[in-house]
Amino acid sequence: MSEMDVFFHPKSIAIIGASDSFKFGYATTKYLLDSKFTTFPVNIKKQEIHGHKAYKNIKDIPQEIDLAIILVGNEFVLQAVIDCVKKGVKGIVIESAGFAETGEEKYIKIQEEIERVSKESKIRIIGPNCIGVTDFNNQFTTADMSFDEAISGKVAVIAQSGVLGNIFIDWATDKGIGFSKTITIGNKVDVDEVDLLKYLNTDPETKVIALYLEGTKRGKELFETFKNMKKPVLILKNGKSEIGSKAVNSHTGSLAGNNKIYDAVIKQNSSIFRVNNFYEMFNIAHVFATQPLPIGKKIAIITGSGSLGALACDEIEEQRLSLASLSENTISLIKSVIPNWVSIKGTIDLGPSIFETFEPTIKAIFEDENVDCILYIFSVPRWPLQMMGSMATNWANHHFVLIKELVQKFNKPCVCVCFGSGWTFDFLRKAASSANSEVKIPIMSRIKHAIIAFKMMYEYQKRLY
Repeated sequence: MSEMDVFFHPKSIAIIGASDSFKFGYATTKYLLDSKFTTFPVNIKKQEIHGHKAYKNIKDIPQEIDLAIILVGNEFVLQAVIDCVKKGVKGIVIESAGFAETGEEKYIKIQEEIERVSKESKIRIIGPNCIGVTDFNNQFTTADMSFDEAISGKVAVIAQSGVLGNIFIDWATDKGIGFSKTITIGNKVDVDEVDLLKYLNTDPETKVIALYLEGTKRGKELFETFKNMKKPVLILKNGKSEIGSKAVNSHTGSLAGNNKIYDAVIKQNSSIFRVNNFYEMFNIAHVFATQPLPIGKKIAIITGSGSLGALACDEIEEQRLSLASLSENTISLIKSVIPNWVSIKGTIDLGPSIFETFEPTIKAIFEDENVDCILYIFSVPRWPLQMMGSMATNWANHHFVLIKELVQKFNKPCVCVCFGSGWTFDFLRKAASSANSEVKIPIMSRIKHAIIAFKMMYEYQKRLY
């Protein structure tokens, strides 16, 4: 069992600074006290919180405590950590902020003292200046979030940030992206990206890791860890510019590090991929998590818009992939079901005939041995879909069931890019998730991200085989 397990599967929890007032940590306190997880509130001023007996100090709790969550003001955190050590706590999440990131010597010294206590006692600490962890499978969280709409999946996230952790969960859930675990590590007095990469590398619930990094204190160990990763890691590293580097230091008290060194190390490791922004990171992670790896780099495009197909071709060439050349048999099959005005030169542009011709066309494309990946660009406007009502819904549901079956049968990845309104995107996402299947079809709004995902998956596949 890993030392990190205490942060995801604690048998007992104490919330130091628990409160029934509406402020930071309120939702976490209420959720855990009402959950299946054995939780004790600690508050020096209150006798009861949310109907549960409150303790003035963690040492007063008449039971062993696995994990402590610290929410008190920064000036009280050090003593709370010392009390946790005396109690014999195994792990601590410090969500309180106001330490090295302030740049003030007084608070820098407090953080240094917390780090010293951690090393001497060998107690594991996440934070400070973070919202800790969330496990989407057992629904344990130290963050202010709800599992009512959250989606469990195979993407794990390590983020050197605090509140951002909740923001990207909120955004990704709206896009149908599912997580296994999310961890925000803040100022990293102890647990850092190296510890968590090693942990997630053997986590059966995780298929791909997204890492947002502002800086590292253990560069050599981090780069060595990259070499040993069995799973793909998408890394978003900020602080490229001088302005960005200064912003990093004021955010988590980290030094951004030499950007060129990161680039060089990443290029040497075929399972580590650098991304440029959060949208790209999560869209690509979603494809890695839900689709089989392609055995080649030949992409077939099926679309209702020739213009969007042409733009996709430009991106394919830019990424040094190739447009699939369909076999004569596939072309004959498609020609037998499409109107004579439909163009299938290069991309398969079905135009308005897509409602009648999509099914036989997509089947023929998947069956073609010259095709390694399928890009489906959906460009039907909202109005005809709304006018068709349940007919359109049934059509979309049926076709996503079909796509999932084809992905499983032929072991080829497929991504759907929606070019249209927010309503149309939601319409497609609901259709894609309607079928009860282990296979998920990613829906995204950016052609570039889909093609980069195919490229990275192909490169990763080459390393494996």
